[in-house]
Amino acid sequence: MLTANRIANTYHVETPEGVMITYTTAGLASRGLAAVIDYTILVTFLMMAATVVLASNDIGVGNEDVLWALFAVFAFVLNWGYYVFFELIWNGQTLGKRWLRLRVLREGGRPVDGAAVVVRNLMRAIDFLPFGYGIGLLTIFIDRHNRRLGDLTAGTVVVREGNLITLDQILSPVRIQVPPRATDAPPTPLLPNLERLSTAEMALVFDFLRCRDALSADARLSLAGQLAALIRQRLGLPPADGHPERFLEHVVREYDVFQAMMARQAG
Repeated sequence: MLTANRIANTYHVETPEGVMITYTTAGLASRGLAAVIDYTILVTFLMMAATVVLASNDIGVGNEDVLWALFAVFAFVLNWGYYVFFELIWNGQTLGKRWLRLRVLREGGRPVDGAAVVVRNLMRAIDFLPFGYGIGLLTIFIDRHNRRLGDLTAGTVVVREGNLITLDQILSPVRIQVPPRATDAPPTPLLPNLERLSTAEMALVFDFLRCRDALSADARLSLAGQLAALIRQRLGLPPADGHPERFLEHVVREYDVFQAMMARQAG
C-alpha cells in the first residue's frame, strides 16, 4: 500500500470531519540552518551591546560594573526572550524559521500557544547539553518526526510550510508537464485497456508527476516503480525494465487520447 510515510518524513493529522492533513516535518539540516540564522542575529545584537558598554567605559560614562551587569541582564533576556517573542507574535516562527519557511505547531496540527512556546524554549538549555545542542541533535536524529527534547516536552512539531494556494489554482485544471506525443502517432491510444483505470488510480499518477521534483531521488524512483507496476497490472501489461517515470508519462499522454476519443464517440 502506498502511503506518504514511505516517500517523505510526514506528520498526519485527521480532523473531526475525517479529512487527513499531511505535513512534512522539518529535518535536521533545515532546523540546523534556521538555528544558525537565529544565533547569528543574537550574536550580532550581543556584539552591538558589548560595543556600547566598551565605548561607555572608554569615555567614562556610567559605572563599569553596573554597565556589565546591565549587559548580562540584556544577554539573558535576549537569549530567552528572542525565541518566545517571535514564536508568539509570528505563530510559531522565529526569523530563521520564517526565512526557511518552517513553523512550530502543537501536536494535532493546532497553532502553538504561550505555554507550549515557553516550555519548548525553556528546554533549550537541556537540548544544548553537553555542548552544541548535543542532546537536541541526538533526539532529532532518533525521533521519527525530527523533534528535539523541547518539542517532545511541549507537545510540538516543526513542519515545513507549503506554498500558498489560491482559489483560482484550486479551480483550474491540473496540468502535468510531460513530453508530447510523436507527430506521427495514431489518433488512437497506444496502450490497451485504458478504460480499466479508475479515476483514483489516475489521480495517483497525476499527483506523483506533479510532486515528483519535491521528492528525494530514492523515494522518487521507489514510488514511480510502485505506481508503474500497479498501472501495468491494471492494463494487463507484462513487467518491463524501462524507466517507470517515462512509462507513467506515456500513460498520461495516452489516457488523454483515450478520453478525447471517448468524447468524440459520445458527441
